[in-house]
Amino acid sequence: MKDKIQICGFALLVVGILACSDSTPSGAEFRANFFVDSRDQRTYKAIDIGGRVWMAENLNYQENLDNVLDSVRGWSGCFNNSDDHCGKQGRLYQWDVAMNACPDGWELPSKADFDSLFASVGGLENAADSLKARGFISEIEGGYYYMEYFSFFEKYAYFWTRDEVRGRNAYSVMFENGRSSASFDETYENFALSVRCIHKNF
Repeated sequence: MKDKIQICGFALLVVGILACSDSTPSGAEFRANFFVDSRDQRTYKAIDIGGRVWMAENLNYQENLDNVLDSVRGWSGCFNNSDDHCGKQGRLYQWDVAMNACPDGWELPSKADFDSLFASVGGLENAADSLKARGFISEIEGGYYYMEYFSFFEKYAYFWTRDEVRGRNAYSVMFENGRSSASFDETYENFALSVRCIHKNF
């Protein structure tokens, strides 16, 4: 049954990509449909920008060790340990967990993937406004978790990339509520941030 759901989800995505193309102000291609995660049957909006298919919602896949800090596997959970926050903006994941959190056929995006995304909507300077207009993001929210503290749910959205910088740091992407731009940062991997997945085959 799960395989059938997954196949149907991909079929809908492919139909949407072939049949639902629009032009955006920047000239980048914009197409949208939905994807079903066969692990828990959760549905995500999927969107094509610049020829790559992204999840247009934050990942909300529950790990087996949810809300438990594990020295080997890392932590994932809801902001303030509240299911309401997970329902609104997905889960937060430490980097080690994020690297393996995306569904089969999807992966944690690289910095280059985000570079391409931002270039497709006119660059970093107006990336937040442009991506909101295209439906990639709705509200800039999510915050982060670090050392038992949850911070800035309604002020910032942070997303992991799969690229390590040095030591235990990896590139992350930041949006700030009220700002039009986006930026990259180097974030300690024990922080827990939001996750967007990108499809491997597009």
